[in-house]
Amino acid sequence: MLGYSRLTHIESTSEVWKKEMDISDAAKCLLPKEKEMKKCVWALVFFSAIYFGSGSVWADYPEKPITLIITQSPGGSSDVTARALADSASKILGRPIVVSNRPGGGGSVGLTMLKGQKADGYTIGNIVTGSLFAPYYRKTDYDPNKDFTPIIRYGDYTIGVVVRSDSPWTTFKQLVDYAKANPGKIRYGTSGPATIHHLPMEYLAKQEGIKWIHMPFAGCSPALTAILGGHTEVMVCSTEWKPYVDNGRLRLLSTHGAQRIPQYPNVPTWIELGYNISINSLLGFVGPKGLPRPIVDKLNDAFKMAMDSPEFKKAMVSLDMPIIYRNPEGLAKDMKDLTDKWGPFISQLGIKED
Repeated sequence: MLGYSRLTHIESTSEVWKKEMDISDAAKCLLPKEKEMKKCVWALVFFSAIYFGSGSVWADYPEKPITLIITQSPGGSSDVTARALADSASKILGRPIVVSNRPGGGGSVGLTMLKGQKADGYTIGNIVTGSLFAPYYRKTDYDPNKDFTPIIRYGDYTIGVVVRSDSPWTTFKQLVDYAKANPGKIRYGTSGPATIHHLPMEYLAKQEGIKWIHMPFAGCSPALTAILGGHTEVMVCSTEWKPYVDNGRLRLLSTHGAQRIPQYPNVPTWIELGYNISINSLLGFVGPKGLPRPIVDKLNDAFKMAMDSPEFKKAMVSLDMPIIYRNPEGLAKDMKDLTDKWGPFISQLGIKED
């Protein structure tokens, strides 16, 4: 077995060898020509170190702090929950996880930054549904299903449809019936175009023959201000509305998830109402493409254990956000399912942002 120092040297030169040889080239060494013999000998040394010595190379990971790029602004639900999970996982890993917020572009700014990082486990990032959709309506430098290594899915958003408590609609069906009978009279606010808040409303509009007006805002906070001020009739967002529903200023009519929110057991889902529409609004962590499997497994194990911490559970419960675990393969499937379903619909709507 090669020693640790030798493995480290080979690992550091892996990028050079990747330019010279890949797996398909190595396969040619089964029946090498005489002039290729020397290259084949070195290939066997290299690939033996990578495939049989990788456990030794990464045994001491992490040896320094890990940077977590959060692709949303500080203080939002994505930021709060990701920080709580990272803080708990850092105690398990024995190294700090340092948060760096890089918001903008529906999450595309932070993911573009992550894509350019070295795949060594010392820079990872969060991924949310909005950043999966960004390439379908704006120019981005990444493909969410090809340019990242899934690590873990740890939760979901809760998305609700709310109206002011002094509005005439006490059920979602009443709102839908009014919108059908009064084209263009309902203005609904969301956190922006092609978001998990916007797309289901337009999907429902096509399904039910509704014409209502989308009012996109730069986040759920300004959308909340708009409905409280009477500038919109409806708000569709994650749980920024919760304090105002609890104090009676807003009324929660329905939710988008597959199941009812435990805190609001009398509020139906769209599926229960017969619309057959739900959206899987995931929360997860990914790394740059090519993150070695031993690192992926170590991070997944640490974050999975951290999901049981009181601090993380408290953060999720406070925002009415369900805790959902998926391993790397499960997260990869969820990401692909979302883009396969909603990507074509974004294109159909013709949403473009320069």
